[in-house]
Amino acid sequence: MASPRFAVSRARPGDTPQIGLTLKAVILAAAIACLFLVNADTPPLRAFPFAFGASALVLKGGFRLFLQALIHRWRKAGRFRRRIAVVAASDFAREFIERLRADPDSFEIAGVYDDRLRSGRVPPTHAGVAVRGSVADLVRDSRDERIELIAVALPLSAVQRIADTLEALRSTISDVCLTTDLAGLAYRGHQFGAVGANPVISIGEKPLKDWRAAKKACFDFVVGALALVLLSPLFALLALAIRLDSAGPVLFRQPRLGFNNRLFVCYKFRTMYADMTDLMADRQTVRGDPRITRVGRWMRKFSLDELPQLVNVMNGSMSLVGPRPHAPNTKAADRLFAEVVREYAQRHRVKPGITGWAQVNGWRGETATVEQVENRVRCDLYYIDNWSIFFDLRIVAMTVLREICSRHAF
Repeated sequence: MASPRFAVSRARPGDTPQIGLTLKAVILAAAIACLFLVNADTPPLRAFPFAFGASALVLKGGFRLFLQALIHRWRKAGRFRRRIAVVAASDFAREFIERLRADPDSFEIAGVYDDRLRSGRVPPTHAGVAVRGSVADLVRDSRDERIELIAVALPLSAVQRIADTLEALRSTISDVCLTTDLAGLAYRGHQFGAVGANPVISIGEKPLKDWRAAKKACFDFVVGALALVLLSPLFALLALAIRLDSAGPVLFRQPRLGFNNRLFVCYKFRTMYADMTDLMADRQTVRGDPRITRVGRWMRKFSLDELPQLVNVMNGSMSLVGPRPHAPNTKAADRLFAEVVREYAQRHRVKPGITGWAQVNGWRGETATVEQVENRVRCDLYYIDNWSIFFDLRIVAMTVLREICSRHAF
């Protein structure tokens, strides 16, 4: 009977190289057999596969040893160390922190956060770690510094407190897990895991991470660079038209809310008179807006004013496809977007895009009502939850076919 430790065998990414190695060995053996049969009287050809196989084995083994030593060195230097924030100064938090301290090369505790700090119900330190503030302070700190994982260390009996904490953390880009008394808790199999020696349940993860993030970054860089090169003559013509039409700079640089709710400078071709531009978007653009120049009206109709955002894509502040970025003071029904829709901040868990699922579904242009904002956010969250390279390609194609001369663009 098999030992319980090995009773269950599951395919893992690490198993793939073994399959590849076996296939290479079969191909090599077949090549040797063919050379023996076809070139039996040619000793150099007989010796070639043996020499090739031996040299490949030595080089591959040497490279693996070098890579293993390099990774070990980087791990000791802290390059793979994850910064973890812990919510709640509880016994679970103490155990969680003590277990992580057994592997200091892999984990670093960024701090403990507890809403009870301000009322004096928890001490300023817990398990030797500073209690830095409330959950709201954690959300703010996660935008200002690198916090890769947030562990909520609360007992299951604190149902409402867990629910309130998880709701407050929904807008962060950090992975969120629950470390508690797991008995009696229903969860999906893929959600159960470990952080160091701590059993945890994954509550939420960064939408685009690891290979998914790498694929999207490659897509943005390759397509963005190609578009910049192909459209450079059009850029020059539009810049000349803007300068001839009205006084002022060619580009309009506007602060907008981007990834992780951080401000970045968004580039657009200037479409308004220079002395009438609205930097913080206190007033939305409407049809027939007198602030728009003659050339600007034409560029807006064909969405050409958005083209400089390809520069944002290349500098990493934007993506080709994603939720559209908004200026900080953009409003609907005289209320800020974040006040209108509770889930609004969740759009910022990915980079903003030049185009997006909301835009190709008709939710672009003026947002005068709460319903318009809600529909935009609903489309944006659907995109985040269902992202794939093919989804991005579909949205780009729909943008070219539908939105270049959209009735919603003005």
